[in-house]
Amino acid sequence: MNRPKLAIIGAGVVGLMHALAAARRGYAVTVFERDAQAVGASVRNFGLGLSLGQPQGDLYELAQASRRIWLDLLPATHSWHKAQGSLTVARNAAELAVLEAFQAEHGAAYGTQLLGAARLTEHHALGLGGLYSPSEIALDARRTIPALAKWLAKCHDVIFHYGTQVNAIELPRVHTSRGVFETEQVIICAGHDFQTLYPQAYAPLGVRRCALQMLRLANPGIQLGPALMTGLSALHYGSFSQSPALAEPLARLREQVRRNRPAVLEHGVHLIIQQVGEEGELIVGDSHHYGETVSPFKPAEVEDLLLGLAEGLLNRPLQVLERWQGIYASGPRAYEILKPADGVTAVAITAGVGMSIAPALAERVLAS
Repeated sequence: MNRPKLAIIGAGVVGLMHALAAARRGYAVTVFERDAQAVGASVRNFGLGLSLGQPQGDLYELAQASRRIWLDLLPATHSWHKAQGSLTVARNAAELAVLEAFQAEHGAAYGTQLLGAARLTEHHALGLGGLYSPSEIALDARRTIPALAKWLAKCHDVIFHYGTQVNAIELPRVHTSRGVFETEQVIICAGHDFQTLYPQAYAPLGVRRCALQMLRLANPGIQLGPALMTGLSALHYGSFSQSPALAEPLARLREQVRRNRPAVLEHGVHLIIQQVGEEGELIVGDSHHYGETVSPFKPAEVEDLLLGLAEGLLNRPLQVLERWQGIYASGPRAYEILKPADGVTAVAITAGVGMSIAPALAERVLAS
């Protein structure tokens, strides 16, 4: 029996999740990746499946469904992971007021709870209190993404063509840098590249690029369970701005940051500390700079800010092992699903939440 053929462009987390969803539905799947391995946003971010940051409704439901998929998938691929949630730490009264307002308004929906200052010491964090969420999962993305691709090839017969640029699609032909392939349908999962294929479809969407700075730090000799954030994350994530009840405490917090540390707002800095892998190294970030073309030059001030915030939260000196720049697509909505041509679907995550929602979003796309 001949299986329907489906080509997927991009071997990042979005492409791999669509490959999985398609293979489970009986497609013969071929994945084209222009680089020798996935090197985009999927391996440059935290490896954090974040539910707490997603506003209630579509995004939160996708995140929760994706969490369930990850927790089935990660053991199957023998990938290191943990499901110990997140802890957002209030370092001052303004941050604590935001977290208390969130808990009063949304705590039941998100399953969160407030922790006192004494409980923070159990998590090696310094602050007045914190908001614990049980939903977050962690993985070591730079190892998990290639492991997932190998598992798809071995267990689901997905064919991968690395180092292969797709230049044009004229179904049933896909024109690549390594010749012409035939397929019946195509799903484009090309990350922040919305110029190579069907740029006219992306043009009206207001999609830009976001560049962020990241650090990998040596294990400081502690074991962290939940991913750590601070009240600065409340200024970044939509879950905190979804309710009018939080508008006033958020405004007070923003004004306090503007007065005391304006560079934090200027560079879009908010802190996440994620401990990953058997070595226990820390992934720390990030910042946000937007534009149609983002500068490759990284301000030293941002790295100093991130390192200083992390050292203050953990109350200990930290050693930088690696530094890098991540780039992802950013738009007015969290994701876009386009139909630029017959038989062609383009899926773009446009809010830096690919790890959090891609598994369930792929199921939705394939179901349709």
